[in-house]
Amino acid sequence: MFHRSERQMPPPAAVADWSGLHQDILSRIFLSIACIGDRVRFSAVNQHWRGVALQNPPPLPWLLMPSTAGTSCYRIFGGIAGPQPPLAGAVRGARFCGSSHGGWSVVVLHQWHGHALLNLRSGERVLLPDHVRVTLNGGRVPPNFNVIRCPIMIRAAAVSAPPPSAACVVAALTTGQTTMAFWRPGMDCWSPAPLGAPCDAQDLTYHDGCFWAVNPCEQLFCYRPEIAGADGALTVQHLVYQCCADQMTPAAPGEIVSRYLLPAASGEDLLMVKRFVDPARGGTRRFEVFRLEKQLGRTSWRFHKMEGQVLFVGRSCSKAFDTGRSGNPGYIYFLDDVYGGRPMSVLQQNEYPCTDMGGWSCSPDDEEIKRCLPWAHPSDSSPSIWYLH
Repeated sequence: MFHRSERQMPPPAAVADWSGLHQDILSRIFLSIACIGDRVRFSAVNQHWRGVALQNPPPLPWLLMPSTAGTSCYRIFGGIAGPQPPLAGAVRGARFCGSSHGGWSVVVLHQWHGHALLNLRSGERVLLPDHVRVTLNGGRVPPNFNVIRCPIMIRAAAVSAPPPSAACVVAALTTGQTTMAFWRPGMDCWSPAPLGAPCDAQDLTYHDGCFWAVNPCEQLFCYRPEIAGADGALTVQHLVYQCCADQMTPAAPGEIVSRYLLPAASGEDLLMVKRFVDPARGGTRRFEVFRLEKQLGRTSWRFHKMEGQVLFVGRSCSKAFDTGRSGNPGYIYFLDDVYGGRPMSVLQQNEYPCTDMGGWSCSPDDEEIKRCLPWAHPSDSSPSIWYLH
């Protein structure tokens, strides 16, 4: 009787042990992960991986709470305030008007003057002019007398690219002789926006090569900066979109509606967030999110189902992130930056409260406002802002 020989299988290959992967390699892997949810799962592998994650904080904004006494800064992750990160360029008493990627913020160092681009990460400053050129009577007065320099008063500002990039342009919502102005490196004065700029715009952002502003009627104002010629002259192309508003809920009696603009997490769409504030009932009550849609010459705000995104909204400092969970309800973090009266009332505040801030889930089953952000005394210099580091 012959026995069939049994084939000997090679022993299974040893499973590679990634738990102790070199820190530099892990850091490169971690920094290449854009999705917040994937970063959370990365940090949960083991203690070594978590240590690398903590040394490379996620790109989520930091909460900046300035005052003349000092600037408090918090990491916000999952609604929890972490330790203060170091800020090389922190200044006391400055009013923050906007924040852009790379650590740059537009600030007013003194009450009505001392405008600058400030990098809180490095401490670098780029001084901005304190005046804007204004043409009198549409230029119908004698030559050399039709342009004057007026002090500029900035409410909010956005930046197209960090300095010293040739693509760096700053756009600002202003009050006074002008309502909107632009600047690029090399200019000794701000340049006013073309005629028709909104006098009551609520927010300003940069998206797809253009600056976008929105007013209380949901009109959208688009400004495309162009730099041409050997002297780098700045010109601005101007468009106004009369947006149709679909599926929008009217404000209840006594409610204040505030609007924010920001690119979606994908970078493809422009979003508008509507915030409903009822001062008599304790502040913010709810949010609605809309997406700009342009089809066959018709521009409209379409209701945007918030899934798989977390939004941080604030004046010229809003940012959207992908959570990696497309079916899960989105979430909105918001700051205390809504004041009674017209939008320019931000310039008339003696103090800036820090109470009506927190988070809101976009789930119909859980729409309660959560006061999950750090509490602070009112600031005597500036509203709180999201620091886009």
